Amino acid sequence: MRSIISTIIALLICMATIGQTKLSLLDGTQYNVKEYSFFNDNGNSMEIKLEKKNGKLKTKFIDLNEIWAVGDSIMYIPTQEGEYSVEDMRYVVLGKQTAKSEFNAWWAYVAGFAVGAGSILYIGAYENRPIISMAVPIVYATGISFTRPTKNGIKKRHPEYRDNEYFVYGYQNNGRRKIMLNTIIGTLGGMTVGAITSLALKSTGTITYIVRP
Repeated sequence: MRSIISTIIALLICMATIGQTKLSLLDGTQYNVKEYSFFNDNGNSMEIKLEKKNGKLKTKFIDLNEIWAVGDSIMYIPTQEGEYSVEDMRYVVLGKQTAKSEFNAWWAYVAGFAVGAGSILYIGAYENRPIISMAVPIVYATGISFTRPTKNGIKKRHPEYRDNEYFVYGYQNNGRRKIMLNTIIGTLGGMTVGAITSLALKSTGTITYIVRP
């Protein structure tokens, strides 16, 4: 139902356009679209063209259900009971966009790298417990995936939205995703570096490791 309504709205906007148009998705992603038109797939998706640094156009297909707005025209329409109203979703999307642009969570890289490298080097190599050394980073990454920006932190950074639960929710939602992604990247990087370092140290024989039966 939502796809049909979105299609009708998009048709009213324009069947095809050329120029720079901002396309905003419900997950907070924004594209500066050079061209867009409908992809003939039951009218459920939009074909967009993005300009690359070399000036060439890259084609991407977006499901209409993922779109918040094309330019200033809102595509989102609640069709089921319990869905956010257009006004509430406006602030959810704004919160996601804000988090996507300003929330870095660099500490998640560092912490994930430290856990990954430390586990492989110490538990895996020095203590000779390879299975546990692999399990520790996985457990850590799983646990940290529940971490998200605090409400107080968001309200201090954006006092104009301190009473807007929808903005705070959207910010926390994307902030949590960024923390999880950074943790996974950092942990995998740390495990890779730890494994390479461990092999290098073993080959030189400069460090004595515990040998377990």
